[in-house]
Amino acid sequence: MRILYILSQYRVCERILPTIPVMSNKYSLDCLLIYQMSDHHRWPGNKDLRSSFHDDYSSFFNKISTTNTDFDFTDYDMIICDDNRNTPKTKLNQIYNQKKGVMIGCYHGAGEKWNNINFFREGYKTVWDKTFVMGKKDVKFDYCLPIGIPSNDSIKNYKRQEKHILVIVNFLANRHSPFKINFDGKLFDNLDLPYLQNKHKLPIVIKLKSRDDESNTQQKNIDYLRDILPSVDYKIIVDYKDNNELISNSKIVFTAPSTLAYKPIQLCIPTIIIKDSGQLGNFGDYKGLVSNDKIKISNKLDELQNEPADINFIEQNVAGGVNFSSTSIMINQMERLLYDK
Repeated sequence: MRILYILSQYRVCERILPTIPVMSNKYSLDCLLIYQMSDHHRWPGNKDLRSSFHDDYSSFFNKISTTNTDFDFTDYDMIICDDNRNTPKTKLNQIYNQKKGVMIGCYHGAGEKWNNINFFREGYKTVWDKTFVMGKKDVKFDYCLPIGIPSNDSIKNYKRQEKHILVIVNFLANRHSPFKINFDGKLFDNLDLPYLQNKHKLPIVIKLKSRDDESNTQQKNIDYLRDILPSVDYKIIVDYKDNNELISNSKIVFTAPSTLAYKPIQLCIPTIIIKDSGQLGNFGDYKGLVSNDKIKISNKLDELQNEPADINFIEQNVAGGVNFSSTSIMINQMERLLYDK
């Protein structure tokens, strides 16, 4: 049986990549690289992570191409896309109209913008036949199938080393943002990084997101951070090959609501999520969600350091997240759809 993987963005597709070696043992796999995964697209960050994909996964595919016309979409028993959005840059609806087998779209992220009733209704039978979602709480219809976050499974194999305090930035305040709270001098002051560094004797790592509309302004963002950060020992990074390593080496994580935030939560690392700094998604139920207030952040961090685990939250929101079995869950869902025709 033949399966086509369609991959559009590295930070989206990396979640499902662990299924590829396993599926290649039983099925014939091809790969279409579009949008940011195409070599025609300029990489927006400071380290092109597409090379990691090619190094680690190219050997599992019979054919890899960036050109739609290199594929006859009617040849595939399954087409699985890393994203479930139809955009001018992906045009998944055009592929859907040509396919014969089942077509699956995977969730774009943890935000409510892509996990709601209207969004699913618009995509059903126009962009995909089934959509893979993260957990139980995202299942709005019977065609929403939870798979968790397969790329998070291997983080259980990393040794916790507590080498740094990690701050994962969403939008900096030096640009337009759709959110009420952005990463500015006030927010960094409220994190009280000098106190935490003095207490734990650890450096601060600031993780920026590589955005398509910031490919020419990364140095501007770094300069902005240098202007607003307090006097601490810090390092700024953008693209990082192994986010599991980055997270597992963290003693504390401060972050906006994001899919990446589930990694430290699954590892039971004290994780503070700043309210209103990103799409809330299902983080409204997370005990580490806190307003941008210095005292509240400090009190919440003390609470999490004493009891970091939030097992019920993980069970509700990440299929296989408690026992790190999301890869097996996703493979089982794929195989059920392959044979359930």
